[in-house]
Amino acid sequence: MGSYRSKPAVFYDQSTNFDDIHLPARPAGFSAYPTAGKGTHSGTTAAFASSGGSRRWAWLGGTSERAMIVMLTLVAVVTKLYRIGRRNSVSWDEAHFGKFGAYYLNQTFYHDVHPPLAKMLVGLSELLAGHNGSFDFKGGHTYPAYVNYRFMRVFNAGFGIALTPMAYVTCRKLRMPTEFAAMAALFVTFDNALCVMSRFILLDAPLLGFTGLALTMLACFYRQRQHPFSTDWWRFLLLTGLALGLVASAKWVGLFAVTLVGSFTIVELFEMFCNTRLPMRVYAKHWAARIVALIVIPLCIYALCFKVHFSVLSRYRSAASFMPIGFQTKMRGNPISRQPYEIHTGSAVRLQSHTSATGYLHSHLHNYPMGSMRQQITGYGYADPNNIWNIRRVAAAGSFQHAEDVLATGDPIAGAIGNGDIITLHHNSTNTYLYADPGFEAPFSKKYREVSAMKDNEPGALSSNSLWVVEIVNPERRMNDGQIHPLGTPIRLRSAAMGCTLLSTGERLDKNWGWNQAEIACDIDKSSTQDSGGYLWTIERHINANMTSVNLGKFMSSSFLRDFGVVNRQMWITNNALVPDHDKHNVLESGPISWPFMVYPMRMVGWDDGSIKYLEIGNPLLWWASATVCLIFPLQLFYWLVRWQRRSFNWMPDQFREYIEGAMILWGGWVLHYLPFFLMGRVTYLHHYLPALYFSILFLAYQIYHTCSWYMSRRGLIRVLYVCVSVVAFTFWWFSPLTYGWDKPIKDLKGMQWVSSWPVYTDKFAL
Repeated sequence: MGSYRSKPAVFYDQSTNFDDIHLPARPAGFSAYPTAGKGTHSGTTAAFASSGGSRRWAWLGGTSERAMIVMLTLVAVVTKLYRIGRRNSVSWDEAHFGKFGAYYLNQTFYHDVHPPLAKMLVGLSELLAGHNGSFDFKGGHTYPAYVNYRFMRVFNAGFGIALTPMAYVTCRKLRMPTEFAAMAALFVTFDNALCVMSRFILLDAPLLGFTGLALTMLACFYRQRQHPFSTDWWRFLLLTGLALGLVASAKWVGLFAVTLVGSFTIVELFEMFCNTRLPMRVYAKHWAARIVALIVIPLCIYALCFKVHFSVLSRYRSAASFMPIGFQTKMRGNPISRQPYEIHTGSAVRLQSHTSATGYLHSHLHNYPMGSMRQQITGYGYADPNNIWNIRRVAAAGSFQHAEDVLATGDPIAGAIGNGDIITLHHNSTNTYLYADPGFEAPFSKKYREVSAMKDNEPGALSSNSLWVVEIVNPERRMNDGQIHPLGTPIRLRSAAMGCTLLSTGERLDKNWGWNQAEIACDIDKSSTQDSGGYLWTIERHINANMTSVNLGKFMSSSFLRDFGVVNRQMWITNNALVPDHDKHNVLESGPISWPFMVYPMRMVGWDDGSIKYLEIGNPLLWWASATVCLIFPLQLFYWLVRWQRRSFNWMPDQFREYIEGAMILWGGWVLHYLPFFLMGRVTYLHHYLPALYFSILFLAYQIYHTCSWYMSRRGLIRVLYVCVSVVAFTFWWFSPLTYGWDKPIKDLKGMQWVSSWPVYTDKFAL
């Protein structure tokens, strides 16, 4: 910022009702904010009332404000809906999210890394479009006539359209004049990446829409700081909490918006704490209001989305295998609901770990490359014949010596298996026994012992190391009879010889020899807590042709909070398992370091000359300019700090405070939506930057206005505004063939390769 000028720009806005608070005196250069008789609360309220307006909509301003919002929205409608149904085949991630939406229509359970709200909205769009849920959304397949994909895309585009008016309202609440708030909204409208990602059946548009809503409500609440506990103060506080619940329920990236609001709230509460004139009773009310609005309400919305998700998806599918058994047995068509009730010698069982990422106790015809070099024991997450074990009762509880006698005779004891009984587990498909070996460490977790499978004709296969003691842990109340039962009886398996406990360590075996399956070992530390997680197993499948099957669902209980916790933990595990594929790097995947300057735009579909092609490419001028202002802003802050220290600071205190608070909301939103991706190990794509881009574009407009207002007259400011909007709109039009679909030869895309790494003409990328 330069030094203060005697005749800075003057913007008077006589119709606005945005600034509903009493402001201190300000220099003429910042008179875009209402002054007495020029758009103050008292003046505009009367004008607004006389024009027939309703107080309910007063926060949107007067007639001219609403007219501006309508015009900007119409521009957004045109840009988002133009030729939206041109490509009539399943494009890019429509294959995933369209399919997930269809699962809601046929009520079939599925699992995904994202919370359910945005996908439920996709399902709603399919329902309103008349889809029956039968189309499977295979990538590249043409949509059949009975699938109204245009309506689904238009429904999704509505969230992208809403970004434009929300951007305008946000900037007006942050004290930008009408013209420059409109410029910011047009910047958002004329970004090609935001546009193209709103035109398909994806989750990005709902995420962006809810992110924009959270920012808008925060800005509205920010303007009510001087009127705590007023009607509008409560309205916007509660709406902010509602928006946070929606954005977090769409994608976990929405938690960055929660962090932004939380940071703003912490700063605000700290300032109140430093105000010694504020009674502690009032301060406590501020805390209580924010806890309810910004923590309780978002959590309730997030949980409610999962409640609806569970209620609708009532039909069983193997994707539900990680869910608690009580949840699974309540699902329609679940093949495990009817099984023999008691486990007897000779029963074939499938043991499921209580660690959701482990799956089933498994073995296969591959050996460890270290340790005993015997056949591997692993955890495998899918139903497979190699998960089946034959269970044999060789001794009653406490009869270890008798167990060895039974092993010698080979004559197992008939009857139901209960707590404390000693058993062997025979792997049917490879004719081996589950064997604990005290002489070798586990492959990865060296503090545990190795568990392997030993051939039954191998010396020592039927020895004390093949004996396992059954220990029942917290069975279902209606199954608590001392015996083990399918689904409802968690058990530990303790080696009779070594005293160690079978567990899933949480580690993964090497993909070259263990195929990234879960490590299974034996814990010799008897002091460790062994009542949960990897130490517990449940017989998920029981096969015995000599016994009658019953409906096990009547014995099982299900808790929403437990189901809610399990599915979120599994989402976390699945998300972390999405590791980058370096063979695809710069072709589909990209790292966050390349995003702000758009080094690697992404092809959304095939790139042959005869197809309709879309490139996820942003408006280069917006991306480069917004990245630049965001990156240099810390230097600006440092510069102002130095000038303040040297007592050459020309800002008025309240003038600088209002500027910096608005700047920190927008710049802080960019930081919180961008920098965390550097800490993530999961695969990332260019569209992960779009929420941060939204903040950076608004920050760009904010900086253009505030910087130019110090140096230019009103006429100069208007010229800057027209130039900025015109150049951005022209650039949007220039790249629009890649946004709205290009069906001609690639060579005809003249002038699109501004950067050598852009995949417009060639498959080769700059590294």
